[in-house]
Order: sequence, then structure tokens, then C-alpha cells
Amino acid sequence: MGEKAAINDGVNLRAWFAGFLLWLIGLTAAASWGLAEIDGNGSGMGWAVWILAGYAFYMSLCCTFFPAPTTWVVMLVASDMVAAQLGLEGHGLERLIVVSTIGAAATGLANLNEYHVFVYLLRKRRVAKVRDTRLYRTADAWFRTNPFWILTLFSFLPIPVDVIRWLAISTRYSRWLFFLASVAGRWFRYAIWAVATLGLHLETWHILALQAGLVAVALVRIAPRMIRRIRGGGNAATDQALVEGEASTDKEAQFVAREVGGA
Repeated sequence: MGEKAAINDGVNLRAWFAGFLLWLIGLTAAASWGLAEIDGNGSGMGWAVWILAGYAFYMSLCCTFFPAPTTWVVMLVASDMVAAQLGLEGHGLERLIVVSTIGAAATGLANLNEYHVFVYLLRKRRVAKVRDTRLYRTADAWFRTNPFWILTLFSFLPIPVDVIRWLAISTRYSRWLFFLASVAGRWFRYAIWAVATLGLHLETWHILALQAGLVAVALVRIAPRMIRRIRGGGNAATDQALVEGEASTDKEAQFVAREVGGA
């Protein structure tokens, strides 16, 4: 695929990134106002704005390119301690709706930002060659059978499957439907975390311990790959395998990650 063909994708990256930056600036301004209200008179409104704006800001950043954990912050905002500051103590359903809706919407925006970053990468000839691999063509045929529900399902499942979003982006799947699928899947995932927090009355140390456990499991899973990478280092054979379609999904992810680092 030629570089000129890749550029004609109809996506205005400058407009998106400018709008996303304004969104983050707006959340920062709202959080700053809330903090000033808290410092000034301990305003309950100040607490609510500061917590929810900070929550939305954090969740808006969490994606493949900023892989920060989200479980702990969703559960923390759903906790009794934070609910007291939000005026939602004793209002379980309202708390669930607020936590799940704001979290899912912010995550949807984070994934949509990832969409535009990946579009930028696909405009680079070397990354665009991933579309010519046998693995990509097989995955593309599977994804096109029911893209919306596949995206929704993998947004719901608490497993790292970023490659599904990359596949949707590389096929130029509708950005609107991409966003809706992300929001739908994450809403139900966050609702489960919120219900667990409410039902078990988890405290801060419970939540942090749970997140630490999840991070430990993830590190155990990726540590062997990291060790092999450090010992073996990068080599031309790996890059050639990526182009020829013999690499695994994990290696394709590493390939794109290297491109991000050099962008």
C-alpha cells in the first residue's frame, strides 16, 4: 500500500487532537475550580466537581499508549468514602449510574483518541504494511462478521485485547460506532466493579490491594517476554517476520509500539 493511499482516509487529525486537548483543558479547569472551592469553604459542590472532573480526566487518558490501570479508580469513586463527598451515600443505584456512565464515556473518548493516533501511524508506510500480512487478512475477515458486537464484547471483558481495537481502526470502522461499542462494553464492566464495591463495602486499602494484585498478575504474564526481549534485543529477523505475516499478534503489537516510540 502506498503512502499517498494511506493518507486519503478522510480523517482530520488536527481537528480531533485540538478538540481532545480542549476537553482535557476543560476538565483541568473544572478540577481546579473544585479544589479552590474546597480550600475556600469546603463546598460540597467543589468536592463533587473536583472528584468527577479528575475521574473523567484520568479515564480519558487510559488507552494503549497510556496503559494506566483503571480498576482502582472506578472502584474508588464508587466507594462509600467518595460517595459521602459526592452526596451519594445511601444512593446505590445513582452512584452506580454516575460512576459507570462517566467512566465509560471517558474511556470511549480515550479509545477514540487512540483511534486517531493509530490512523496517524497507518499513514506511515512501514506500519501500513501490517495490512499485507496473512495474520491481518485472517483477523480482518473474522472481525467483519459482526464488528460492533465484537468490539463491545472485548471492551467488556477484563483482558488486554487492544489488538481488537487496532483491527477496527485499520479497517476504517466507523468512528461513531467504535465509540459507542467502547462505551457500551465498558459501562457494563464498570457497573460490575461498582456493584462489587458497593456490595462488599470496600475501603481504600482493599481497592489498592486488589489493584496491586492485578498488576502483579500482569507482570508475571509479561515478565518472560520482557526478559527475552532484553536478552535477545531487536533484530532484523523480527521485523522481516512482521512484514511477511509470520509474526504473532503480540509481535505486531510490539512493532506498532516501537513506531509510537519513534513518532
